[in-house]
Amino acid sequence: MVTVSYYNREELRKYIIDLYKKFIPVKALAPEFGGDGEADRASVLEKELTALGLKPRRFDASDKRVKSGVRPNILAVLEGEDPSRTLWIVGHIDTVPEGDLTLWKYPPYQVTIEKDYIYGRGVEDDGQAIVIAMGLAKRLIDNDTRPKINLGIALVSDEEVGSRYGLLHLLERKAFNEYGTGYFLIPDAGSPDGSKMIIAEKHILHFKVMVKGKQAHASTPHQGLNAHRLGMMFNLMLDEVLHENFSEYDSLYEPPVTTCEPTKKETNVENLNTIPGTDVVYWDCRILPRYKIQSIKNFIKTVSYNFSASIGAEASIEFLGEDDAGKPTEPDNLFVKSFSEAIKETRNIGVKPIGIGGGTVARYLRKKGYPAIVWMTCEETAHQPNEYTKLSYIISDIETIFHYITKKV
Repeated sequence: MVTVSYYNREELRKYIIDLYKKFIPVKALAPEFGGDGEADRASVLEKELTALGLKPRRFDASDKRVKSGVRPNILAVLEGEDPSRTLWIVGHIDTVPEGDLTLWKYPPYQVTIEKDYIYGRGVEDDGQAIVIAMGLAKRLIDNDTRPKINLGIALVSDEEVGSRYGLLHLLERKAFNEYGTGYFLIPDAGSPDGSKMIIAEKHILHFKVMVKGKQAHASTPHQGLNAHRLGMMFNLMLDEVLHENFSEYDSLYEPPVTTCEPTKKETNVENLNTIPGTDVVYWDCRILPRYKIQSIKNFIKTVSYNFSASIGAEASIEFLGEDDAGKPTEPDNLFVKSFSEAIKETRNIGVKPIGIGGGTVARYLRKKGYPAIVWMTCEETAHQPNEYTKLSYIISDIETIFHYITKKV
């Protein structure tokens, strides 16, 4: 285990807390969540990057649904000894809504420090990436340490709703190209000891099932066709046959199988003495990349057709969205190997490359051929009430990345 070079940890700790308190209270919700976008929070972060001595550049995406008319994306680069290569740390500016306020022990947009803990909506997802990137830049600048390659900071919008106005916009603009070879670290998921390095993701498929019967009074069921009962029958059957027919196991992924889960259910009738004529259920599938999304879609359509033909009631499928995972970042990729060594050398732990079902911006980078790692130290409290992270996690992550960018590349 290497000895981390001396620096003022208390000063870095104070910087992290102050930074959190500047941007977390400024809401950054997508219009899909009833918000006005990320422009106000981006302005705060742009000023902070400038205060560090960096020169942030904006790559805004037009969006008439928000007051500012744009969804902001910010790039800033600290030049290294080899300016032809760049380690990009990607963090997203937006968050999900706070949800039920009664479940929070502290106000969600008021950053609360409790010993080592930091509470607030977005402090982990993905404020932790923001403070890691900017805290690392501050440490390098304050210590007058030049990294071996460029340190790039990318703060992007719209991650929580698909990245159309964020990372995908940057890729369309070829915003990373002028900075040479890019390696991408996305602190957006991880584990409490920092041992899990995410190098792969599953395909994502969302769809809606609508079963149509005939509405009737509950006292005369023979006059109707109970869509709720038929919907339960169909969805339970679909659940069984999906997992039977797409059952392969891949130990790289957590969990190691394809998952297909019925989730949201629409109200079918408002009163309890009416047999519903329509039943609607939504599904979320996270599919091992060895399967093609289209093969799953074709299978689902076949099952619905056969059910409808045998029962005499229509079970229709509407596919709402899909996202191909792309090829994994290979475990023997030089970036993966050298960053794994940095983790081992700073923490004295083994590193486990894994794949996940969750979706991050890494999938879009991988599809463009960039090596991308999702990694940070966290307890996965994203989207929960009382979301939190720990100062010690953030500082440890900064130390590991500092070691990588000054010693390993």
